Amino acid sequence: MVNPMEASVCLKPVVVNTGSGGQDGLLVFFAKQLVAVLVLLEDKNAPDTTLRGQWFLEAGFGPCQAWNKGQIFATRDEAVAWIRDQVLKDGDDIP
Repeated sequence: MVNPMEASVCLKPVVVNTGSGGQDGLLVFFAKQLVAVLVLLEDKNAPDTTLRGQWFLEAGFGPCQAWNKGQIFATRDEAVAWIRDQVLKDGDDIP
């Protein structure tokens, strides 16, 4: 089981090729393991501008994989909090 006080989240900025060009993204590591890839929604050509500036769970791994159903978060902090909750609920796969 993961001790919440010992577990750390690390964010690494990346450019993600989403098929419509490169978009700002984040690799999310929890206790040194990659658990998610987040992408900032900023497509200026998309008809739905209400999603701009929000964060999309492009890929989830381990405890975030089963929940990878197109999750969208209003802020980066909200996305990271959700990811952290998923990992801490699972707990068994993280040293």
